[in-house]
This record gives sequence, C-alpha cells and structure tokens, in this order.
Amino acid sequence: MKNIKYSITALCTFLLAAASANAVEIKVGTIAELNEAISKVKPGDRIIMSNGTWKDTAIDFNAKGASKDSIFLEAETAGKVILSGNSSLKVSGDYLVAKGLWFKDGYSKFVISFMSKDKVATNSRVTNCAITDYNPETKAESNHWVELWGKNNRFDNNYVAGKNNDGCTLVVWLKGEENHQNQHRIDHNYFGERPPLGANGGETIRIGTSHNSMFQSNTIVEWNKFEKCNGEVEIISNKSCNNTFRNNLFLESQGSMVFRHGNNCLVENNVFLGNNQPYTGGVRVINEGHTVKNNYFYGLTGQDFRGSLVIMNGVPNSPLNRYNQVKNATVTNNIFYNCSPFQLGAGKDEERSLAPITSVISDNIIYNDTDAETVAFFDDMKGITFKNNTLDSKNTKKLEGFTPKKLTWKKEGAIFVPSEKNNIDCSIFQKVIANKTGTSWNPKAPKVAIQEETINVEPGIGTLEKAVKKAKGKTKFILAAGTYLLDRSIIITDNITIQGEDAAKTTISFNPNAEKMSNYLFRVESGARLSIEKATLTAKETQAVKYAIVSPKDDTPGSYSVFINKSVISDFTNAEGGSVFKASKGTFADTIKISNSILRNNFRGINLSSEKDDTGKYNAENVILENTVFSDFSQWTLHYYRGGNDESTIGGNLVIDHCVFSRIGTTEKDLVVQNKGIVNVKIQNSVFYDNSKITNSLRLNGKNNTIKNSLIYNSGEIKLSGNAVSENIISKNPGYQDMKQFLPKDKSPLKAAGTDKKDIGILVVN
Repeated sequence: MKNIKYSITALCTFLLAAASANAVEIKVGTIAELNEAISKVKPGDRIIMSNGTWKDTAIDFNAKGASKDSIFLEAETAGKVILSGNSSLKVSGDYLVAKGLWFKDGYSKFVISFMSKDKVATNSRVTNCAITDYNPETKAESNHWVELWGKNNRFDNNYVAGKNNDGCTLVVWLKGEENHQNQHRIDHNYFGERPPLGANGGETIRIGTSHNSMFQSNTIVEWNKFEKCNGEVEIISNKSCNNTFRNNLFLESQGSMVFRHGNNCLVENNVFLGNNQPYTGGVRVINEGHTVKNNYFYGLTGQDFRGSLVIMNGVPNSPLNRYNQVKNATVTNNIFYNCSPFQLGAGKDEERSLAPITSVISDNIIYNDTDAETVAFFDDMKGITFKNNTLDSKNTKKLEGFTPKKLTWKKEGAIFVPSEKNNIDCSIFQKVIANKTGTSWNPKAPKVAIQEETINVEPGIGTLEKAVKKAKGKTKFILAAGTYLLDRSIIITDNITIQGEDAAKTTISFNPNAEKMSNYLFRVESGARLSIEKATLTAKETQAVKYAIVSPKDDTPGSYSVFINKSVISDFTNAEGGSVFKASKGTFADTIKISNSILRNNFRGINLSSEKDDTGKYNAENVILENTVFSDFSQWTLHYYRGGNDESTIGGNLVIDHCVFSRIGTTEKDLVVQNKGIVNVKIQNSVFYDNSKITNSLRLNGKNNTIKNSLIYNSGEIKLSGNAVSENIISKNPGYQDMKQFLPKDKSPLKAAGTDKKDIGILVVN
C-alpha cells in the first residue's frame, strides 16, 4: 500500500513536470495576435506583449490555468508596454496573472476588471502594473479604475494615482453569491494623490455597497501606502462584513478609514501620519463588532467626521444606506500623538439619536503637547466603557477611564514612541512606514526642478495674449507701465504669474475695437494656476465684457487656483450676470485668494454658485479674502453656494480677514456675502460699513461658522443659526479719516481691536 501511494505521488509529479515542460512563451505585437494567443493558451503558458504603445486596446484575458500552472499575460519589459486611449483589461477564468502593464494617456469606463461577460475571475492576480491620470474629459462621468469580482483574487504591488473624476479608484463587488466570502487580497500597492472631488464618490477603496453590506467579503487590505488620497472624507469605505485592514500607511491624506456599513471588521497595525496637514483623519466607527487595535495616529488635525477616532451615533431602525447603531466596538492598544480630539457620538441630531452601546475604549496612550481637549462628547457615552487609558497632556480635565501620567517619548524615524508601551507592539510601526509599495519600476515622472521663466512684456494691443500663448511651463510676465488691450481672451493652461509695475500704472482690459468681443479677460483651465499682481483689470470701456476671470468650461475634472494680490478689479458692471469671477458648473477650484487689493464698482463679485442641483457639490475648496476693500457692488461681493447635505466632503472653507465691505447691494434682498451651506466660515477683523439698503449683511449657519472682532455699522444685520458664533461685534461709527483709503482716526473703535491686536479693517491699501 505504501508503494502504491509513492507511485501515485511520483506520477502526479511527473505529469505536472510534463505540463510545465510543454508550456510555451508566445510573443505578440498586435491586438489580433494577442486575441489569437489568448484563445489557444494552455496552463503554464506566457503571453508576452511587445514593448511600445498599444492604443485603444481592449484586452479580454479569458482562460483557464491550473493551481501550479498559472497563465501569464505580461509586458516584454515591465513598464514599457503602454496601454493608452480607450484601453482596458478584463480578467476572467481561473489562475491568471497579468503583470507589468501601464495604463496612461487615455480613459476607459473601467481600466482593470476581474470579470468579463458575466464570467468572474478566481485565483487570479494583477501585479506590477500602473494606472496614472487615466481620466475622462468631464468630471461628472463616473467610473472605477479597478473592479474586483469573483473569489481569491489578488491586486498587489501596483501603482495607482491621479484619478480626478467621479467614482471610486478601486471597488470590491459583492453582487451575486459568486462574489461573497471572496478572500481577495489587496496588498503592497501605492495609492497616490487623488485631489478633492468636491462631492461624494471620491473614495480610494470601497468594499461592497450599502445594499450588500450584510454579506461577508473577507477581503484583506494590507501593506499598502495611501498618500494624499484627498478625494473625500472616506479614503477607505468599508461596506461589508469581516474585512481586515492591517499594516497600511496613510500619509497626509484628507480623510479616514471608515466602517460605513457592515460588521465585524478589524483595523490593526496601521500608521496614520497626518503631519499636521489640514483635514487628516483616522478611523470612523459605525455598525457592530468592529475592532481598532495597535494602530499609530500622528499629527491628525481633522475635526467632526475626520477626527482621529470617531464613533458615531446611529439611526433607529436604520435603512441599510444610513447609520446603524454602534455596538460591541473595541478600541484598544492604540497610540494617538498630537491629534485632534476623539469625536464620540458624532453626528448626533434628531435622526441620529442612538448613542454607542456595549463598547470599550481601553489601554490606549494619548499624548498632546497643548491643553486642547482629548475627547469631544456629543451624547451620553454610558454605553462605552473607558478603562486603563493613559493621558499625557497639558489638559488637566479629569476623564473617567483616562489616567494622567507623564511619559518619556523617544523619536524613532518619523514617529515618537513611549517608554511604557502598555502591551502595544511599537516595532510594527517602523516596518509599516519603511514598507516598499508599488511597482518594481518607476511610473513617476522624474522630479525636475522647474525654473520659472521671466518674460518682459510691453504695453499695446495684443501684446499680452501673444506672450502668454507662447509660454511653455511656469512663467512670470513682467508688465511695463501702460495699458494692455486684449484682442482675444487669454487662456491660462500652466502656472502663470502676471505682474505689473503698479496697479495704478498697469491696466489690462479688452480692446474696445476688437473684431470679436469676448465676455471675459482670462480663463483658467484645470490644473493651472493664475496669479495677478500689481495690475488693474477693468471693463470700464467694454461693458460687454462680463467677467474679469472665469473657470474652466462646464464639468471639467481636476482643479485650478487663482491668486490676486495688490491689484484693482473694477467696472465689471454688466447687469446680465456680470461679476469679477465666474465658476462654471462641474468645475472645482482648490484656492481662490484675493489679498491686499481693491474691488470696486462691479455688478457682482466672486460667483461660486453654479452647483444648484443641491447634491452637496460646490465650486471651490478654499476662498480667502484678506486685507481687501470691496466697495460699490450692485448685488453681492461673494456668492459661495453648497446645497444639499453631503457629508463626504470638507464642505468648503471661507476665510475673510481684515477686509472692508462698503456700499454693497441695491435692494433689501441683497447680501454683502452669500455663503449658503459652506461648512467652515471664519470672518474676523473686518468692517461692514454703509450697506444701508440691505436687510442682512450675511447669514451664518453651523458651529464652524464664526464672525469675531468685526464692525457692523449702518448695514444689514448678521443672521445666525445652527450654533454659529458671533463674538466682539462693534456697532459704532468706525470714524474714518479717509473714506477712500478707509483709514480710521486715532480714537476710532477699530484701533487695536482685532483678534491679532491690530486695527480692524484694512492694514495696507495699495
């Protein structure tokens, strides 16, 4: 019997060796050759795609390998096979491996899918591949770059970066039983920069959907790096059960690891390095049975749903797509170093009324070198047991279950580790930080120090637009004193600075005698940055010109920025919607900043109100107005609109500091500043003066909307709601000695009354 057993084993070994010996290498150079090779391929065979660019190549890799004889589809040289245009890869069948391919310079409805014609992949792998900037022309067009279907598949050692349109970067699907309990592994990948989408649908990874969230996925996400994944609040959105997230590095990403739906998942041995960058978050807990243990959180600044640790309130009898009550959650043996406070009972409102129950927060170490609070409670937290937590902080407030104790900290690489570790395994954190992710080859364009070219431009007709059109790369245009008349609008496609000698001496306007009049001076395209310094933009002689600057055209993916400094923008008085700046629907500015400038005699100011579908979208992430005069506007100086309640985004940031708003509005319905739905509004050290025809200067709504140390005189009231904050508001006559410069007299109530102990209002006027 023993000899028979040995004989069978020997026979199997012989047959496997024979199969491997019969495996062949098939080199292909066209899509026809590739399709023919796939149709004839056998276990152990390798299909080699020749180096070069394969445009509009839809690969349907459907075949059946064996457990020890996978079928390979690979590049002749990893990274040298470029799939561009409308190229894609479908993997379906069993024991298949695709490797070394690079998708770029194109767009497809999906890029890599582990399914084809309802046939899923099993025991298959995509490795050492890259997808970079593979985007559509319209931002609203939705797609996923990677779709995992079937069972026991692996996506590993890949480089994925640059998605800027709607839709998750990678999705694990659970629709259909053949996709349940899939045991997929997503590991050692580099997930690079994803810019803010300004809407829901910007996740980097989503596992499941709300509809299938109660099914087990059993997906493992480990040893990956997520760098600047800023698409939305959920970097990873868990929407299924029994998944594991371990040994991942989250680097300066504006979001969190979120248990959005599903139960019994584990977050273990991850490192969250916020490095004090804004809106960086940690872990958010919803639903039942989740465990967060032995993770390191460093320099996370996010508030509300982006906190370092967020445990949410739930909805009674919640539908699958809302918020189930947190039950049986465990948060233990984690380190929080200089992070924003825990947010416990987050989201509490009339709908989300169920506080967490039967949960534990224990044996964590929290360090803070300020006296900021450690925990923010939004509801009664008697359903959470707090025990054996160590608190090394200047804040002396006593918290049950948190023991104040001074610890000794030692810097190890990028993090600090305590001498007393409370059974926390700190050795894993350095391994996570040092872990190599991504491809064996480099898909990144080499970093080249970009030298800014400087070009001198003389005044005249058409001189400026001709100079800008010839520019290549980052360029500064130095304008001599004089008038610059445009025969055509200027399109900004790169990092461009236009600098005059002085705003009083350098004027840019449209040529009144132009053959074809445009309705704007400048248009800033996606990915571009326009800076204007020491110049005057005017439409005084060309009333048909409605806008000084406009955004990209409708529904353009990516973001852009506009900076105005020490400049004057005046006389854009076209009553048919004219404004200083106009953003189109579907466009998104990273930053619009106006500093040390004067905006006067315009119909409207900055128009960021095109997203009227009320789905939570908005036109700009950051709007900053500082040390600037706004005077003589027919309607408003800013219309910053965000309708709907989308919790996945930052929700917009408005900062107004040391500004003056005077003679704004011509009817009772006008406002000085319209800012509906913007989450973060900070107004300080500013003056609202002589806006006598309006009822309200502005409306603030929400706890993150504040106005402080400002003056309201002979102007509409400030309307506050939703716990908005108003502090140190002056209602006296400002006592100006110079109305043109808005300079206060020595005894003015504005003197030294700012939050910074400087004068309220303008500090410098040019």
